[in-house]
Amino acid sequence: MKHWMLPLACAWPILAAHGCGEAHTSQVADPRPSATPPSLFNSATAGVIRGNVAWSGELPLVPPFEIRSLVTPPNPPKARVHYHNPNAPVIDVESRGVAGAVIFLRKVDPSRARPWDHPPVSVEHADRRLYVVQGDNKTNVGIVHQGDKISMVSREKIYNSLHADGAAFFTFPFPDADKPLTRALTNPGFVELSSAAGFYWMRAYLFVSEHPYVTRTDAKGNFELAQVPPGKYQIVCWLPNWNKKSQDRDPESSLVTRMFFQSPLEVERDVVVDANGEVRMDFVVSSELAAKR
Repeated sequence: MKHWMLPLACAWPILAAHGCGEAHTSQVADPRPSATPPSLFNSATAGVIRGNVAWSGELPLVPPFEIRSLVTPPNPPKARVHYHNPNAPVIDVESRGVAGAVIFLRKVDPSRARPWDHPPVSVEHADRRLYVVQGDNKTNVGIVHQGDKISMVSREKIYNSLHADGAAFFTFPFPDADKPLTRALTNPGFVELSSAAGFYWMRAYLFVSEHPYVTRTDAKGNFELAQVPPGKYQIVCWLPNWNKKSQDRDPESSLVTRMFFQSPLEVERDVVVDANGEVRMDFVVSSELAAKR
């Protein structure tokens, strides 16, 4: 099914530097920071952190976004289409486990960390959605080594544009399908990806880290951080917020052009890992926690 969207390809000044209707094969940011120091990782003393993220209270009802088209004399009314909220939590009804929550450590000395073992990341526009492809996984969250490049591509024949905010800030146009761009992400933290071509419901996230102790919960809400060097850390549970904060509308058509979510959910706890130790850390999240953001 084809859906009409407001053509914004050449109307936004931020795209002028890249041109309209031209194909760009690559866009490379600053190279990786200074050389990585020698590794002090010792697998013989490393421990493991295991745990679960569970939902508390009633399961949230997250409605889809209803998308309207522009109606003019040459464009008669079209049936409204619906797209699910990409930030809606995925909860196992029986176990109450929350799938896809990001679990990561703070206060890690990178020189003592195990070698990086997360696959490269590619971001794709497809089916009016944003996907993060990492290894065999195709989700809305990816884990990127600080300084590494990501690949970005549109799989659709319509015009797309990708905007990044947070730990990275850029906007790249994709006037043609299957012509990837690349970008190095040099700052640690979360990067929020959204459409800059009017598809306001699109969202995906990248977690940029200088160490590999970042993971996502499985379908039952379970997680494991393996080969953690002994020490005291902060362990964080992170989820994007599905509640809308505000939106922008086109002044002529009144159609929504951009939408902003409330701040993400973060639950932080201290954790101590002993040599060869096994630590259990569980988290609880809820709709009330999301509403407080």
